[in-house]
Amino acid sequence: MDKIRAFTIIIILLIFSNSCENNIIIESKNKEIPSFLSDIRPKFFENLNFDSKEVVMNLPIFLNEFTKLYQNLDSQYKAGLFRSKQDLEYMQLAGMYYSFYLVALCGHYLEGDITFKDINGRNKIGLFSNSNAEAINFEENELNAMMEYARVVAKQATYTGGFNDRVYGTFLAVRQLQERLKNKNHFNNPIVQDSVINYMNDFLVDYNDLSIWNILMSMVTTTNYKDSLNTFNNPQMNLALFNINARLVPGSLRDLGGKVPEILGPLYRYDINLKKIDWTMKQKETFNKTEINDLKNYIKTLETATDFIETSREKILNAWIYKDTFEQRKAKIKELKNYVEAISTGNNNVVKPNLEVFINSKGFKKAYTCYGCHQNTGL
Repeated sequence: MDKIRAFTIIIILLIFSNSCENNIIIESKNKEIPSFLSDIRPKFFENLNFDSKEVVMNLPIFLNEFTKLYQNLDSQYKAGLFRSKQDLEYMQLAGMYYSFYLVALCGHYLEGDITFKDINGRNKIGLFSNSNAEAINFEENELNAMMEYARVVAKQATYTGGFNDRVYGTFLAVRQLQERLKNKNHFNNPIVQDSVINYMNDFLVDYNDLSIWNILMSMVTTTNYKDSLNTFNNPQMNLALFNINARLVPGSLRDLGGKVPEILGPLYRYDINLKKIDWTMKQKETFNKTEINDLKNYIKTLETATDFIETSREKILNAWIYKDTFEQRKAKIKELKNYVEAISTGNNNVVKPNLEVFINSKGFKKAYTCYGCHQNTGL
């Protein structure tokens, strides 16, 4: 079953690009309060590299330490020690970081990249459920408790010092994964899914500054393509496609100074168009002239995205640890063009490209991992 990578998380991961841009380490005016962000950030993104055996082996320790750090900070916040605007911003970012880490764990668990044992380790008592590891349904109860805590943290952070739309994006990501955990098939909850897509469309239509990375974060949450709510059977996906193609033009996002996310906007634009092509080709065996032209237009969008990345973002692309996922996407364009050219000449016996297998492959989803976005490029 295809779930988002936590990235899927992404994902949900892209939130931090905007935060990094604005110097995320904020010193508290209360000098007695430990610098949570400066303590955790140097090792935070490295600990999202779930392809690393060392990172996975250390998950229970890092999670426990991270939780204690956040809870200590939260206790001081609730005791009224954070009062200045700077202190509240500090607390808001801390909550965003922490809840996002829980999103990353849950997303990779659903994807099958890590196991519950990897998360819990040898703990006899659940860190979040406080229940005995020998209890019936311990795994289910502990994960649900973890995501409920993530929801509480993300909601509090959203309104700490006033509403923050970036943190609200994290909250929506938490809610989506939280509901997937409750569903035995780990499919989306319709109400929660609608809130995510509506949020993304609102940003695309109403915001002038498209460097708001919640747009991309929201797109990450639509990668669970086997879920019917994330296919074009869902009418809302067509509105998302329209808004993405109209507003998320390659090069429109403000330059963040050499960070990997600069190539992910065009890449995700490529992906949603590829999914539209896949869905269109599945609807029938033969296509009329208008439908063939539609396919050609979608393919041109794929070419625009890959051409921009290869030319305008060549240095970043070459430094990206997951450059191979780009090359795989590029290869699909040639395959699709050959297919459309064949059916344009009336050759309907040609085999359709199997896009669904690619879309649900590990190679495709590398672009949706937290580490895939935030790994150190040296740029």
